Amino acid sequence: MAIPIVAKITATLASDKRIRTAISSIIIGMLAIMLVPILVITSISNTNADYTRMIAKIAFDGGPITDRVKEEHVQPLEEMIEAFEYLDLAIEKIEEQQEEDLDDTKVKSFFYVLYFSKDIAEMDEAFYEGFIDCFVGTEDDNELCKSLESYLDEVITEIQREEIRSLYLFIKYGFTSTNNITGIPGEAFDDEVFAQLMSEATKYIGRPYVWGGSNPTTGFDCSGFVCWSYTQSGVYNLPLTTAQEIYNQCAPVSKDELKPGDLVFFHSTYVTSSAVTHLGIYVGDGQMIHCGTPIGYASLSSSYWVKHFYGYGRLQ
Repeated sequence: MAIPIVAKITATLASDKRIRTAISSIIIGMLAIMLVPILVITSISNTNADYTRMIAKIAFDGGPITDRVKEEHVQPLEEMIEAFEYLDLAIEKIEEQQEEDLDDTKVKSFFYVLYFSKDIAEMDEAFYEGFIDCFVGTEDDNELCKSLESYLDEVITEIQREEIRSLYLFIKYGFTSTNNITGIPGEAFDDEVFAQLMSEATKYIGRPYVWGGSNPTTGFDCSGFVCWSYTQSGVYNLPLTTAQEIYNQCAPVSKDELKPGDLVFFHSTYVTSSAVTHLGIYVGDGQMIHCGTPIGYASLSSSYWVKHFYGYGRLQ
């Protein structure tokens, strides 16, 4: 069962090896149009980031392709959607054979990025099944990359790994960057532990925001308030650090998995080289408590926080 994407269009023209080589070069060049926005998915501040995420989401959702997609990206996007349909069939087949559930988002994230380094004409049913076989029984990401490199006869670069990591976390959890592809959220706080956290955090409602503040004497900034609340309440030892570093310690959490006591992260609330610039403690009902001006509650549905939303996380 050969896949009828671009290769199908060119097969009847490619009887001569020189023609096949030329066509392959043209195809890869055309697909590189779409590769450019993929390469910037790791940068939340890039002006193309929203468009890039939209393209990726359409591909993973299987369409529909909206009129917001640029004309030159429609055909590559259609091909990716069709390729994902073949991946789904191959994943289902291998899961039945191996009696193992695979993370289809992870498989597709690797494919989405590595797709551009392989001659499309070689991607038939056997190719898909061989690609997916690399994921069977492989938990360690380094071992997975080695297996894929051997299968594809390609080196997976650090840049590609970061693209895959960012893509996976965006599709799976809404995050766009982290240090861990396969991080899984731990247990959320139960009501008693959350109440203990809130007992500490709410003591400081109404206190003013103080840049660099880390305790009740000096005052708090956003990360100082969160670190103090978690640590002093006794529910989690969180030494003083930045919003970015707190984010790096978290496993990503989807909106559906979000529980009181989890953290909410934001970007671009001030000028800095860090992706994450602010955070708050989720308290339920679409609200957070955070060190604003002053410390207090805020709705996550307000236009400002929606605009700057980065993702949800759970400390491990």
